[in-house]
Amino acid sequence: MISFNSFGATKWKKQDHDIPLSLQLMQAKALIYLYEESFPWRRDVIMIPDGRIELHYTPAPTNLVQSLSRGGMGSTSAAEVIYDAYVEAHTRFEALLYSAGKVRYLISMRPESITSFFSDGGLSQHQVDWSVDGKTFTPFQPKLTKHRGRNPLYTAAQLITPVRWQSMQRAADNGEFPEGELLELYRIRGKAGWRQHSAAAIEASIISETLLRAYGLTALKKSGFSNNKLKRLRDELTFNNLLNIVLPLSLGKTDLLRIESAIGAVDRLRAIRNDLVHGNITQNDVEASQVEEGIDGAIKLVRFLQLKLPK
Repeated sequence: MISFNSFGATKWKKQDHDIPLSLQLMQAKALIYLYEESFPWRRDVIMIPDGRIELHYTPAPTNLVQSLSRGGMGSTSAAEVIYDAYVEAHTRFEALLYSAGKVRYLISMRPESITSFFSDGGLSQHQVDWSVDGKTFTPFQPKLTKHRGRNPLYTAAQLITPVRWQSMQRAADNGEFPEGELLELYRIRGKAGWRQHSAAAIEASIISETLLRAYGLTALKKSGFSNNKLKRLRDELTFNNLLNIVLPLSLGKTDLLRIESAIGAVDRLRAIRNDLVHGNITQNDVEASQVEEGIDGAIKLVRFLQLKLPK
C-alpha cells in the first residue's frame, strides 16, 4: 500500500476506486489505484489518500523472478528493479497531478529512499508482494544494506475528481508528461503555495530567462545574425530585452496574442526578482498573488517556447 499524503480528492463512488491510472513505464506497466478512505476526516474530501501501485511485466524477466525468489542479499537485484519502476511511476504520477490533474500545491512528492521504501517498521505503509501467472502472492522483503546517517492542499480548485483522473489517463496514453523546465516550474509553484515566495520568484525567473535566451539566440540567428554579431550582442540580451523586445518582435500576431498575458505576468515576476536581488525589497514585501500569477505565466511561456525550440 502507498500513502499518497500529498493531495486531496473528492469523495468518489465505489466503482471509481476500481479504475486504475495506467502508466506505461520503460520496463513495465504501472497501475495506480486510489483506495476508499478508511477513517474519513471530512465528508466531502479525501484528505490523506491511500492506494497501491501494481507493476505488470509481460513477460516477466527471468532474472527478476529468480532474484525475487532468493533470500538474503540475492534479492537486492529485484529490489532495485522494483524500486526504479516505483520511482519512475512516482515521478510520472506527480507530473500528471500537476498538469492534467490541475493540482497546484503538493507537499513534497519526492520518492523516498530504497531502504525506506522496503522498510517494514516505523511509519512505512509499504508492503511489496509478487506473483507469477496469477498464482498466490508472496511477500517480498529484500535484504538491503542500511545507510546511516496555510494549507492549500484540499481547496476545491485542485481536488482530483474522477473526471480529472480520466484526464490524467488520457495524458498518460498520449505521452503528455511535462519534463525539464516545465516540470520544475510546476514544483516551484507548489513551493510558492507554501509561502516560499522569494525563492519561488527567483527560481522561476531563472528558468524563464534561461529558456528565453535559448529561444532569442535561435530567433536572431534565423533572422540573419552571424555568430560573431550574436557574441557582441550577448551583453545586450538581458532578461528584459529578451522578454519585451526580442520575443514579441519574433512572433506573428496570433502567437503574440496567445502569450501576451503570460509575458506581462513574467515581466512582473522579473521585476520582483530584480528588487529582491538588489535589496530594494525583502521577502516580507513580496506580493504572494503576483508571484503565483508570474509562475503561472512562466508555465504558459515555457510550454510555448518548448514547442518553438528545436528538439
